[in-house]
Amino acid sequence: MIPDRYATRRICARYIKALNAIPLPVRYTDPPDQTLPIDLAGLPILATAAIDGRAVRYSLVLGQNRFRLTFKEIHPALIGHIINLETPNPRLVISEPLHTEWALANEAAIIEHATRAWEDNTRNCNR
Repeated sequence: MIPDRYATRRICARYIKALNAIPLPVRYTDPPDQTLPIDLAGLPILATAAIDGRAVRYSLVLGQNRFRLTFKEIHPALIGHIINLETPNPRLVISEPLHTEWALANEAAIIEHATRAWEDNTRNCNR
C-alpha cells in the first residue's frame, strides 16, 4: 500500500508524463518558418502587407471565411478581423480600441489586401 503522502506526487508525475506524450500543435517557432509562418495564436499567416508604414499580418482563421489582423511589430498586436471574404462586400471588424482611428483611416487598403490574399489562397471548384 502506498502512503497517502506519496500518492499525490505519483498522480502528478503520471499526469505530466501523459501530457508530454500528447502531440500539441506548434504555436511559435524561433526562427520563424519561412514556408508557413505561425502567429502567436497558432494561426497560419497567409499574407503580410505594409499599410501606412505598418506591417499588417493576415492570419487564416481555420474553418471560417475570415482573416485575423495583427501588427507585426506593434503591441498590442491585434487589430481585428476581416469577415465576409466569400462575398463581394468584405467587412472590417475592429477588436482593439487603441487601433480604431488607424484602422478606419486605412480601411480600404486593409480590405483590398485581404481580398487579394483570399483570392490568391483559395480555389474555386466548378462542377
